[in-house]
Amino acid sequence: MARKNTPTSRKARSTAVAVTAQPLTSAMESRIAPVIGSGLALAKLPGDGGEVTLANGVTRITGRNYTTATGTVPTAEIYFVDDGKPRDDGPWLGEADKLAWVDPATGYECIVMRDNPAGYLSGFVGVPETHPLFGWNHEAIPAELGIEVHGGLTYSRICDSGPSPQRSLISEARRICHVVVGHKPLRNATEHDPGTGHWWFGFDCNHLYDVVPNDARDRGRFMGAETAAEYRDDGYVVREVLNLAAQLKAIAQGEAVPPREGPPLPAIGLDPQRGGM
Repeated sequence: MARKNTPTSRKARSTAVAVTAQPLTSAMESRIAPVIGSGLALAKLPGDGGEVTLANGVTRITGRNYTTATGTVPTAEIYFVDDGKPRDDGPWLGEADKLAWVDPATGYECIVMRDNPAGYLSGFVGVPETHPLFGWNHEAIPAELGIEVHGGLTYSRICDSGPSPQRSLISEARRICHVVVGHKPLRNATEHDPGTGHWWFGFDCNHLYDVVPNDARDRGRFMGAETAAEYRDDGYVVREVLNLAAQLKAIAQGEAVPPREGPPLPAIGLDPQRGGM
């Protein structure tokens, strides 16, 4: 099926680069603060310890949680990517460009990823082969199942395999595939093991009622007086990912989907493009 508005489809480099993780000490935090954007980014990484890997404008952090305005994510991998990051002041300052984790409540793999070059965030949930919707096109899912997510589902695809068995850090930062949690820490960019393929469902935050950071047309309507458009920040998108995971889990168990957490969703009918730019 055709790919739609996926960050992984743009500018991924296929060159494998051997990089080594280093302890994320206080001294290293000071060193990487300018690299990952600002001290605001470090403030999202509570506690101490963990590891950091740097290569070609990408910083990957493991062993740390990630905090948003709506809660804390027990993150498996956190990526900050220099290329495509919004440069102007705004609520995106300090945000990561990819989060990958396992939702403790459902056991499902979750991803929040920034689009390059537009700069908006998207969310994804991966389900295993045993899920009744494994392999389904998102447009074919019956409405009566009760899936409700920001803008409606816009993505359905198997795990990204990447350009080759040896993937660079930048391609990992833009790849929709699960991480292996509970194994030894990744020591370099070529050791990521995708394991069994998951089927991913996702949504975008680039609708008419969303502010897209790197879209010049949105500058004049930032926090949109004209359309009530808003930038959907990392806390909003994480919460939507967790809502989607809970809905997919209920469907797998043959149960009614649980009530959504958070404010009411914008009406899909407000955006005739359904996620198109």
